[in-house]
Amino acid sequence: MVGPLNVSRSPQGQPVIFQAGDSEQGRDLGASIGEGIFTHAASIEAGQAFYRDIKSRAAAKGRDPDHIIVMPGITVFVGDTDEQARETERELQLADQDFDRSLAELGRPFAWHDFRQYDLDAPFPDVLHAAERGFRTQAEKIVKLARDRDFTLRQTVEFLSAPRPTPFTGSPRTVADILQRWFAERALDGANIHIGHPARFRRFLDEVVPILRERGIVRAEYQAGTLRGNLGIPVPENRYTRARRAAGQELAARS
Repeated sequence: MVGPLNVSRSPQGQPVIFQAGDSEQGRDLGASIGEGIFTHAASIEAGQAFYRDIKSRAAAKGRDPDHIIVMPGITVFVGDTDEQARETERELQLADQDFDRSLAELGRPFAWHDFRQYDLDAPFPDVLHAAERGFRTQAEKIVKLARDRDFTLRQTVEFLSAPRPTPFTGSPRTVADILQRWFAERALDGANIHIGHPARFRRFLDEVVPILRERGIVRAEYQAGTLRGNLGIPVPENRYTRARRAAGQELAARS
């Protein structure tokens, strides 16, 4: 499976096609018909590599790369200082840990395969076949991790769910600096922001967004009345208009 396609329709506008999936087939699909790309990158270097790959594939298919919006999912933690933000990040990640839930979520890239049926302290089970209808690229990474480290199923779940520093953590200015760098250095066009509590989201809006607005990274107001318009993606030419245009060009070439 190459990943899900999501169609978002803005009022009185053409639907926008979002694609998610990091396999070769998923990237090709996104480059072929995707207009927004959901992805994930653990570092700016990984984000840049994915960005370049998607844009170059789109160009090779005759599409304008600027008409594809790359929007990685990011988790944001804002604190008074960088140190406080890191403390908050770790505390919340630890508080959110739940082994049973993590065990269940492990099944997602394997097409929601049920891992509860296996011995937790036995070697990681041979279940890659289940990923044919899931997210195979992600599943392959998990299987490789378990095999390379000789992990049991329990150890794999604990490793994957352990707290880890995320790129977008720090004081309001630090978070704004990081977002600006990712945007300026072509690691993203926008962001699919994950914030787990309304108070944390308000802090992001009240303290980080104004800095980005001052720098011209985030708009102060919406210029268009549709999602497509605000993403800066043109309305695609339908097949009838395309056929008429091609016929007109052929006629002009003959005359």
